[in-house]
Amino acid sequence: MSSTFGVEPEEPGASRQRIFQVKNGMDVVDAAGEHIGKVTSVRVGDPDAIDIGTGDRGLPGEGFALAMGAHREPNVPPPLVSRLLREGYIKIDDKRRLRRDHHYYALADQIESVNDQSVHLSRTWSELIPALDD
Repeated sequence: MSSTFGVEPEEPGASRQRIFQVKNGMDVVDAAGEHIGKVTSVRVGDPDAIDIGTGDRGLPGEGFALAMGAHREPNVPPPLVSRLLREGYIKIDDKRRLRRDHHYYALADQIESVNDQSVHLSRTWSELIPALDD
């Protein structure tokens, strides 16, 4: 049975199956066919992930790690952190820019397909979540 506008509904768990196929170093292509960069991190979603909220407490040892130059992952505004952890995401190193530290996050359900060498997204690069401090 088809839904409105002729778009078939996705099978439950399909985006989860696709994210399991993604590996670090794979090329990432957006919905417009533009090569954005490469996958630098994959996080499978955890529907039971804790809601870290927007407080400043953080996790045990996090203060020390941050003081030593680490940063939180995903490195996004606090309201988005819990969503990315629950749904799953890939982190993309943008290779179109001269800077080596520009990253985007794509949610698991934004992954349209995965083949041996690349990840194809259902969104353009401008619709992805930019990392903070890039």
